[in-house]
This record gives sequence, C-alpha cells and structure tokens, in this order.
Amino acid sequence: MNLKKLFKRWNKKLVQSDEQGHWRLRVWHRGPRKRQSPRLLVKCGDCDSKFEIYYDSEEGRGLEIAGVLASREEWKRLFGPLLGFTE
Repeated sequence: MNLKKLFKRWNKKLVQSDEQGHWRLRVWHRGPRKRQSPRLLVKCGDCDSKFEIYYDSEEGRGLEIAGVLASREEWKRLFGPLLGFTE
C-alpha cells in the first residue's frame, strides 16, 4: 500500500470543518530516512497541537503513537472499540 498517495489528499489547511461540525485533522506523511521509520504527523484542526505516528513498513510490526511503542494488534485492541470496530 502506498501511504504517501493515500495521505496526499488529507487536509493541510487550518480550521476546516468536517461533516459532523468538528475540525478536520491535518495529516502529513514522511517516508523513511536512513535509520528512522516512516511517520505520519497529525495536527489538530484549529491549533498547532500535534503528535507523530512512526510505523514499520513490514506487516505485523509495531507502531509508535505519541511516543508509546506497541504492536499493531495491541493498538487495534485499544482503538477498535472506541472507533466502533468489532471483531
């Protein structure tokens, strides 16, 4: 999957409203650099608050979200119910 193409269409403008009346997240993608994993930079829709998600391009590897490293399965277990996904 080419994440760069997927995230190229994401919002990068400040204060853009979504369908539910909330602010749209602003997302940037950066590919791998030497020994650093590829990452997503996610910013708040109406301010400069941000966090980074580093990921390994190989399937089954871990994700580091806001400085916390865990397996993808562990993140799914945490965020799945919050986002309405059921197994």
